[in-house]
Amino acid sequence: MELFHRENSSNLVVINFIRVFFVGLFIFELLNFLKILQFNLEYTWLGLVITSAVSFAILEITAYKYKKIKGYQLHWLMWLIVVAGLSLDAAGDFFHLYGKFMWWDQLVHLFVSAVVCFTLFIVINAFWIDKFKFSLLFSAGRLKLSLFLAATTTLSLSALYEIEEYSEDILLQTNRLGPGADTANDLFFNLTGVLATGLFILIYYSLTRKREVFE
Repeated sequence: MELFHRENSSNLVVINFIRVFFVGLFIFELLNFLKILQFNLEYTWLGLVITSAVSFAILEITAYKYKKIKGYQLHWLMWLIVVAGLSLDAAGDFFHLYGKFMWWDQLVHLFVSAVVCFTLFIVINAFWIDKFKFSLLFSAGRLKLSLFLAATTTLSLSALYEIEEYSEDILLQTNRLGPGADTANDLFFNLTGVLATGLFILIYYSLTRKREVFE
């Protein structure tokens, strides 16, 4: 499984298709937030607008910097797994799946956290890991240190997301936090997603020993 390869036309076609999807989704959410469109939603349009905008911006910046440093495009698979996580969250709101199925929220938190952790792992390997002091890098190992940084960053972002939900409830009188145990449940499945990603990376590396796949 190669996560990156040299630029080709099919890779760019898929990436541009995902870009169009991102932009279309954001415009649709923004029009509903501005009440130009009047579609019903499980929670809030503001939450979806913020999530889509931040996800798209981070992905574009990452792809730009990656091409600048490595000389070729970020693989379309990275774009696809990010848009898949975003689509699960949006579908839960659009079709009221969060209210119909309790496990949908758990699935989204698990999958999105796994995706974020994996993406951060790739980004850290591509851009920042070599800037650490050699003593720290050699004692922990490139892969383990990258994985640790990706995992802790993902869990921090998960906590910030819960704070954002709380802020919406306070300022806009919404009910994004749900019942009392919902926040703890969300954080548990965020942690489960991070652990699943870590386990996958460690197993794959131990079986193949192909460090270049992650670099």
